[in-house]
Formats: sequence, structure tokens, C-alpha cells
Amino acid sequence: MDSASFLARVGDYHKAGWRLALINVTTVIAAPAPPHGAAAEPAAPATDAPTADAAPASQAASVFEIAWAFAKDREFETIREQITVGDAVPSISEFFGAAFLYENEIRELFGINVTGIGLDLQGQLYKTVTKVPFSHQAIKARLAATAAAAAAASAASAAAAEKKA
Repeated sequence: MDSASFLARVGDYHKAGWRLALINVTTVIAAPAPPHGAAAEPAAPATDAPTADAAPASQAASVFEIAWAFAKDREFETIREQITVGDAVPSISEFFGAAFLYENEIRELFGINVTGIGLDLQGQLYKTVTKVPFSHQAIKARLAATAAAAAAASAASAAAAEKKA
């Protein structure tokens, strides 16, 4: 992310009278690509099983997509950026004061390094069981736990069916 050009663009929105509508972050978990010639399965959960043509999802770059949406009259525009874990994202609270809430949330829930926040709450906005609940690690752990629970339920169901027979 080119911070200088990003901040210049946000500054232009501010000068032109746009309002900050929202900031949204999505954790992108890469699923392995299907083998050559195979149809992709829709909405398949990410796994660590390698395919012939792809590296395991655990080795894929951990990516976030951030969208900053601006509104003016009946217009709505969005700036989208994809960043990798460890990249710094500049705060826009200098231009849009209320952004500090979004930015503190982004830091606490996703673990994204937002620099220069106007009012930095130092990790005190949320109290969560998982330290950074929407980080790639936390999401992969939840996916693995869900898969393990489904496998255990399937095994128990198969055992019960076998016992009946």
C-alpha cells in the first residue's frame, strides 16, 4: 500500500465534502486451488491439504482486504486495498475524526497495524476471549475445530448405524 497516495486521495475526499460512511475489513483465507481440470467446489473451507497445482493454504500469504467507503449526496465511492499481515495502514482520523473507532477495532479484532490513530485506545475497546479473534490464525483454528467436530459427529453416526445393523 502506498501510504502517501492513499492519504492524498482520502484528503481529496475530505476537501470535497465527502463523509466517511464506513471502514470494512475482510480476512481472506486462501483455499487451495483444485487440481488441473477439476471443478472448483463453491464455498469450500480452507484446508491444509496440498493439491497437485497449489501450495497448502497454510503457506499462502495471509491477506486482509480493507474498504473505506465515502458518501456525498447520492454518490458512494469505495477505496479497496489488500494488505498482508505485518503491513502498516495509515490512519485517516486526521481527516475523518470518527475513523478512530473503526481503526481501533481493526487493530484489536484483526491485528492490523494502523499507525497514527487520532485517539489510540491501546487495546481497550473490546474484551474478547480470543486476543485477536479475526486474525488468520484464529480463523484457521476455528475452521480446524469445526472440521474436527464434524468428523467426530460423522464417525459417531457411522458407529451408531453399524451398531444397529
